[in-house]
This record gives sequence, structure tokens and C-alpha cells, in this order.
Amino acid sequence: MIRPPRLCPGDAIAMVAPAGPVPRAGFLAGCARFGVRYRVAHDEALFTRDGYLAGDDVRRVTELNAALQDRRIRAVLCARGGYGILRILPSVRLGPPKPVVGFSDITALHAACLREGVVSLHAPTVTHLAALSPEHTEAVIRCLESPEPPLPWSGLAPITPGVAGGIAVGGTIELVASLCGTPWALPFDGSVLFLEEVGERPYRIDRTLTQLELAGARRLSAVVVGELVRCLEPDGSGPSAAEVVAERVRRWGVPAVAGAPFGHGENNLPFVHGGRVEVDADRGVVRFLDGAVE
Repeated sequence: MIRPPRLCPGDAIAMVAPAGPVPRAGFLAGCARFGVRYRVAHDEALFTRDGYLAGDDVRRVTELNAALQDRRIRAVLCARGGYGILRILPSVRLGPPKPVVGFSDITALHAACLREGVVSLHAPTVTHLAALSPEHTEAVIRCLESPEPPLPWSGLAPITPGVAGGIAVGGTIELVASLCGTPWALPFDGSVLFLEEVGERPYRIDRTLTQLELAGARRLSAVVVGELVRCLEPDGSGPSAAEVVAERVRRWGVPAVAGAPFGHGENNLPFVHGGRVEVDADRGVVRFLDGAVE
């Protein structure tokens, strides 16, 4: 896997909107966190709205590709998730290796980076970062500027015991499943699958994880489950999302932990997508072995 060059204070970074519409106030607040350290570039067209998209497919992929291919831009940060990257995925052109940062719908963009053999940074989008504690900004900057791995995660709840390692892949459960059967499908053999979700009812999570099992999830090395936000049945009946995930994942027979600090909630610490990771479910620890930059 290729690790892009590290950033330095004063470098130019591009903010892009390849997926859902971008709320101006939240975006500008997130930009301000980076503006004190880097030269932040974005176009006013980023605020375009076309239904549930940040503009039509041509606008979004043109903006994204321009940032990915511009050698003056040292990193590409996604403004928001939502939906839309699957529509433009065949037209994405990465250009020279540089950190690509985001989560949620950006799971599909991480898959595109992985397909080209480049690590990327699963981390808050610009708008999400504005709602999180300053430690999240510091963690992202550390990953962009230091070749050291992210700090380990501890105190996690075991789902299935054991110790195993592999390459970190994953993101939002629905996106991981949506990539199955495409050229950008995430590799399961010997990988560590990171999973989180927002707003999906437990039975839908059950169905999606069952799809992943049928697609080869038993060949994984380990599983790390993050936050499951607003994943409730309207009437409060039935098993919880956490219970559904634990029941499905146990069937895969690999070391697995839950309660990891990433996802759509108040905790969304970065991990290196495509980087090596070790899961110690016996001790409730995830150790990262690679940094996001060279």
C-alpha cells in the first residue's frame, strides 16, 4: 500500500462535496478548524443543491477530480457524506497520491483509493468535525502530518474472543454492502472489517450483515464495530442494533470487538483505511500499525 506524503503547516488542502448537500454554517465552522494551520481552498459551487445531492453528477465529479489531480493540493477533505459517490465512482480519477479524508458515503471513495493501492483516512467530514470535540481535529491533523500510526483504541467490548490482524477496510455497513459485486468491492480475505451505521432499523442491519456473510465475511481476519446511531425500531420493539450486530458477527467466527470510537455519533476518531491493524478482542484493544502518510 502507498502512503501519501505528509502535510506541513501552510500546505494547501481542498474541501470538496462529492455526495450530499452541504450546510453552509457547519461547513464554514469545520473549515475554520483547518484554516488556522493550512491554506483551505473550496469553490462556492460546493453549496449547490440538487435534491439529495450537492449538485449534479458532472459538477461533483469534476470538482473531486480537479482536487485529486492538482499537484498543488496536498490533501482532499470531503465536506459531507450523505449519498452520491456511488453514482460517480466509475469516473473518479485519483491522480498523485494524497490523503483523502471522510466517512459515511465517503466509504465508497476509500474503496476507490484501496483499489489503486493507496491508503486513505477514515475520519470526520468537514461538517461533522465542527460538531465534535477539538481532540478530533487534533487527531486528524496528527494523521495528516505524522507517519506514526493513530493511537490505539482500548476499553472495547469483546464480541468474539481472539487476536488477529490484517488490513483495515470498511465504514458504513450499508455502503460496504452496496459495493459488493462491483469492481470496488472491499476485500474480505484476511482483512479487518470496520463497521458503523446511522439511521438504519435493526432488521435492515440484519439483512445487510447477512448479505456480507453470503459475500464472504467468514473469510475476514477480525471485525471492529463502531457507533450505531439512531438505529431503532419506531415502536422500540425487537432486538437492538447492537444485539443484531453481535449475533450476526459471532457467526463469522473471527475475533470481534464493539464500542469502537468511530461513526456518526460524538466519537469519530480516525483510522487508516488500507493500513495494517491488530485486534485483541481478549483485551478489548485495537492497535494500528501504519500511519496515513509517509
